Amino acid sequence: MKTLGNEKQKSKEEEIHLIIQYWVRTLNIKLGWIYDFEKLVVNYVMFFITIIFIFDTFCSLSKLLNTFIGHTNRIYSIDYSTFDNNQFICSGSDDKTIRVWNIETNQQIQSFNKHSGSVYCVKFSPYHYYNYHQSVICSSSNNIIQFWDFKNNQQF
Repeated sequence: MKTLGNEKQKSKEEEIHLIIQYWVRTLNIKLGWIYDFEKLVVNYVMFFITIIFIFDTFCSLSKLLNTFIGHTNRIYSIDYSTFDNNQFICSGSDDKTIRVWNIETNQQIQSFNKHSGSVYCVKFSPYHYYNYHQSVICSSSNNIIQFWDFKNNQQF
């Protein structure tokens, strides 16, 4: 038996599915693919709360896998990498911080707060990994590029 409530719920689910599929098709380069696992990292801002989602795009329904909450303002950049068989996401934000999460444990493992401006770009550095460091490189609105070793919690 169909009811008005069931039809509204189905309509809302279909709308959410269409939005996610649109994101997958049009914004995959801007948001960043994790090709190894067919997952999409999505930076989403709603009501001044900044959240990072990971979606499984391999299945036809694009289900939510993880949510990372921690920033207090918009996120400008995210990056994904693996070090020592662990998967990590780092993010740079308008709240002047860099945060690093372990994807498998869903835990924030590091936060770097020593920026005097918004962090516009973050990238993991494979070069430094081969030199026994697990590094995040960032640039901020104060025109400074910084290198952080998130394993040892220090700036280079």
